[in-house]
Amino acid sequence: VVCWKCSDNKVALEYDGNKVNKVCKDCYSILKGEGIAEGKKKGILEIEAGQFADSSIMCGFLQYSEKSKLWQKVWCVIPEKECLVLYLYGAPQDVKAQCSIPLLGYSVDDSARPADPPASFRLSQSKSVHNFAAETEELKQRWLKVIRVAVTGDLPERPDTNGSNANVLDNNNTQEASTDSS
Repeated sequence: VVCWKCSDNKVALEYDGNKVNKVCKDCYSILKGEGIAEGKKKGILEIEAGQFADSSIMCGFLQYSEKSKLWQKVWCVIPEKECLVLYLYGAPQDVKAQCSIPLLGYSVDDSARPADPPASFRLSQSKSVHNFAAETEELKQRWLKVIRVAVTGDLPERPDTNGSNANVLDNNNTQEASTDSS
């Protein structure tokens, strides 16, 4: 909906008997044959997981549960350019995140709870609780090292894995990441 008082973009609309009507900027550009305005910023969830392949502080599969929902396997990414945000995707090739969690101000709890899978941890803020579980305790600790820095507002660095400054994925998870789409 466009306010007729606010819009200066006028164009003849075929469906309205070619009467001149006011439209939004994007529709005006399309109808005038200019295409969508260059540089239109994508929404926070519209950032493709593949964009972070080589430029993430952390990425890999984790189990995820919110509230009392069932656990599901998700592809998690903390990108270098937005290192205070955790993005959750269904798979590494997804074009839109299922959700994003701005980490600043969250509390981190890694104490074991009987109902949770092994190597689990929780992020909580106010009434929002996000439950995660890694495949191994070592992987959990690498995620926690980065997340604990991010929740304070400091900029985390890539964790050191086997003496190299690489993403969190080891050989097994890298193969799984490229072949598993669930």
